[in-house]
Amino acid sequence: MGFFSKVCSKTYLPVTNPHKGYPDLYQVVALLPNGTKIEGEYDGYGHVGGVNLNNSRWNRVKFVLKFAYDGEEYKDLPRSHNELAQGFFMDDQFLDYCMEKRTLISYAGYKKAFEQYANW
Repeated sequence: MGFFSKVCSKTYLPVTNPHKGYPDLYQVVALLPNGTKIEGEYDGYGHVGGVNLNNSRWNRVKFVLKFAYDGEEYKDLPRSHNELAQGFFMDDQFLDYCMEKRTLISYAGYKKAFEQYANW
């Protein structure tokens, strides 16, 4: 199926896969509506810490980057939007910008930065 990913529901930064080489952007906490919390590395194919989220749960899962997670519950966070470059196919200039900022103000802010730096 290829790579796919989401944007952190708290920082609006992209969740990448390990092949991009930005650990702060692929270490996540995945929150599900039933209260399940899964921590680990996002692999780019719908798995966090080896748990498959690539089914009916994918549309409802909320990703929070581990460095930004502060114990929030599912109900406390906005949705995780789809990542425009599938967590992989963006220029490193965009990821460098994201790591410098550490948080973006909104999904609209993410899209603006993506348009400016991702080289799409």
